[in-house]
Amino acid sequence: MLNINSSKEHRSAMPRLASWLLSRLANPAYRNELIGDMEEEYTERQQTNQDTTTWLLRQTASAIWDGQNAMVKSTVFVKALSIILCVLTLPTIALFVGWLSNVDEPSEQLSQLLSAGEVHFILFNTEYWRLVWNENSISHLELGMFIHTPSILWAMVFAGSTYWFLKKSNPSVWLFSAFALAYMLLPYLFGYTVISSLEPVDQKVGPILAFMMLAPFFTLPLYVYFLFKRFSK
Repeated sequence: MLNINSSKEHRSAMPRLASWLLSRLANPAYRNELIGDMEEEYTERQQTNQDTTTWLLRQTASAIWDGQNAMVKSTVFVKALSIILCVLTLPTIALFVGWLSNVDEPSEQLSQLLSAGEVHFILFNTEYWRLVWNENSISHLELGMFIHTPSILWAMVFAGSTYWFLKKSNPSVWLFSAFALAYMLLPYLFGYTVISSLEPVDQKVGPILAFMMLAPFFTLPLYVYFLFKRFSK
């Protein structure tokens, strides 16, 4: 009798894979209750010979989607993204500034990209990264390379606007991040538009490129500061 009962219990138990996925990917706010309810309904469906496979797939997928959607909207997730963004972006900009400040005669391809303001293509260019690595751009970095008045003023405008924005409204973490992202992208888009439409001489391209890269360089840490200060919980 014990073997028969245990066999029935085994047949009525929800598959381990579904339980494992739900225990890790479902919304933690009601994860345990959800798994308990699903196990109970799964057992009832088996006992009444109702479809269990399609139902389980649909319910598991829905629960995982809801859980991941809640995670993406969480403050912790946005904070983690902001840290990753800093770790990837700030050194990349610093290396580019160091390379641009010390380069003598870039190749024809890189020179054309610089003249067109297409830094986004340069950063995905294997030749550029080979030069940065071989020339050891980190050792050539100097504080004076990062003193750029328009970029510093832009960061100050961002700080003032952010203070006012957070004081006058109660934005969600994603709305605030979108607000900050706009401030970080505008200098680049502005510079790229000016270079591509007006085609300034090479002597004037350099300051525009500096603004395109250094304005986000100064703005990004301020965004992270306000993010952690405002959304501390």
